[in-house]
Amino acid sequence: MIGDAAGEVTVGGIAIEMGVTQPVASRTIAGCIADGLIRRAASQVDGRRTVVELTDAGEAERSRFAAEQREVFESITASWDLADRIRFAEYLIRYSHDASAWSSLRKSGGGSSHAHAGD
Repeated sequence: MIGDAAGEVTVGGIAIEMGVTQPVASRTIAGCIADGLIRRAASQVDGRRTVVELTDAGEAERSRFAAEQREVFESITASWDLADRIRFAEYLIRYSHDASAWSSLRKSGGGSSHAHAGD
């Protein structure tokens, strides 16, 4: 989430995105800080706020994880036709985007938790 964010990321924003309380997010962030993956910094927009950002080690870990995911996808789908691999990858991306939108809608109190036939 931190690496993909368009702007600054706060502990509160991470808590919302994770769907957890701020203390839970704070403990998770503290672990990542201890591991050297992220750091706290002063907001460039509002110096009174603290933001979190990836360290070089965090960015390297993010890149390693993405490469590993790609390698696993390539291995699992190696016997598939290229068109099927592309279509499936597009569906995975679409699903991920739609799942994020659905999650955001539920967090804001505006969505149904039940799927409807034909949706």
